[in-house]
Amino acid sequence: MTAFGPPLLSLYLARQQGLTAEQERVRGYADVVAQRSDRAVSQMQEAIDTLIAVNADDVCSDAMILRMRQLSLRGEFLKAVGASSDNRLLCSSLGLHQPPIDLGDPAEITVQGTALRYTAPLLEAEGVPYISIARNGFIAMAHRNQAVDMALGIDGAILATFNPLNGELRTASGDVPASWIDRIEGRRSTEFVDNGYVVAALLSDQVTLTGAIAAVPLRYLDERVRQINWRLLPFSLLAALILTLGLLYLARQQVSMASQIRQGLRRNEFYLEYQPVIELATGRWTGAEALLRWRRRNGEVIYPDVFIPVAENSGLISRLSEQVIAIIEKDMAQFLGDHPLMMIAMNFSASDIQVDTTARRLFDMIERNKLGSGQLMVELTERMLVDPDKARQLMGQLNDHNIPVAVDDFGTGYSSLSYLESMPFDCLKIDRLFVEAIDRQAATSRVVLHIIEMAAALGLNVVAEGVETEGQAQFLREHGVRYAQGWLYSKSLRAEDFIAGYSQQLNYHQLKQ
Repeated sequence: MTAFGPPLLSLYLARQQGLTAEQERVRGYADVVAQRSDRAVSQMQEAIDTLIAVNADDVCSDAMILRMRQLSLRGEFLKAVGASSDNRLLCSSLGLHQPPIDLGDPAEITVQGTALRYTAPLLEAEGVPYISIARNGFIAMAHRNQAVDMALGIDGAILATFNPLNGELRTASGDVPASWIDRIEGRRSTEFVDNGYVVAALLSDQVTLTGAIAAVPLRYLDERVRQINWRLLPFSLLAALILTLGLLYLARQQVSMASQIRQGLRRNEFYLEYQPVIELATGRWTGAEALLRWRRRNGEVIYPDVFIPVAENSGLISRLSEQVIAIIEKDMAQFLGDHPLMMIAMNFSASDIQVDTTARRLFDMIERNKLGSGQLMVELTERMLVDPDKARQLMGQLNDHNIPVAVDDFGTGYSSLSYLESMPFDCLKIDRLFVEAIDRQAATSRVVLHIIEMAAALGLNVVAEGVETEGQAQFLREHGVRYAQGWLYSKSLRAEDFIAGYSQQLNYHQLKQ
């Protein structure tokens, strides 16, 4: 029996590692549900505060109704904003209601006097459930299922919100046993297995009356464990023991890193650097690639090749992508508005292809800042093209919004010429591996010529990455490559340094003329 000890131990650890990873993933989903609920409540409260501050004598005047319409369009979760009295809706962003709409008694009234309703009657004929909050004569409404309306790509997944004070379920995408809500009692969060699901329940950090639940069927855990077992069982007893110890260490590291990423997002520890993209013929800066960086509060720098895989495996990668969009808006929206010919490129992950949340955030940001066509570009790696239908669907949406798409690190992944021909790419980026080979006259340097010729035949722009020597730049110029980025021209820069550097090189080129 002793000989079976290491394999049995590896089987046990595979189960534990898979369970830990699945719980981390499910907790990440619950965290997103809580954040979406918080944003919806925050937008409703802000809309009410704005209307209160107007201090209008006639709350249903044409000017006030116009203001309500503007507010309802501004918030991504808001559906309607209005004025109410004695449980009746007098007017709203939809217009003057004659007779007033009976709202009915509120489901709850908070200690601050805010009335909560979980089934608002507005637009009931359309079968659209709404949730509302009312205070000081004004009311704001949001789609009741907004927090849980997410496409996870997981069949049978359940998302829900609840009131932690009385255990009442507010919204849910499936059946939620009352016992799941009871498990949170006295804690901020908990993960467990129950009724055929891996479940996570937590309380919001921002809104004390909001709880969130996410649950994924156990079959996904079983699939994860089977994958791990296939890797472990063929090894010898000694190798199994060594691998078991290594997996135990890695599992702890993965869990710890996922928690650190979540904490880093809350603390705004992530930031962007921008590496200039230059026009080879003139040396002018034409744009930049946004590169995600992470510096912890203690000064420790964690590199992307460490935290990105963990974020992908723990379901946090889309939150990082959304953070990138928010930082680009903060750093560069004004700059792009002042320089309509400049472009910023950002990278999408495989998860961003599977669900369209990140794309919608990008579209909203472009519209909010009135950015021009082509000022933001999305980069997809070849590895994401293994699901061509999803990739093609996303690229169609991006093209509809005048967002060019580049295939990144070309030549290192799985794509083929047929993929390039069938998908609406605008740009092809040559991986630094092939650019480095130019100076060495290696056999791989000939690959660069094939890539350039292929891009020209398909009408794609070409950007060469990792250009570090003038010899590489000269070779690329001679063979018709238009754009490049690399340390020959500039390292990646913080936003203020990039903007200052752009101004300097712009002045330089103007003086030369």
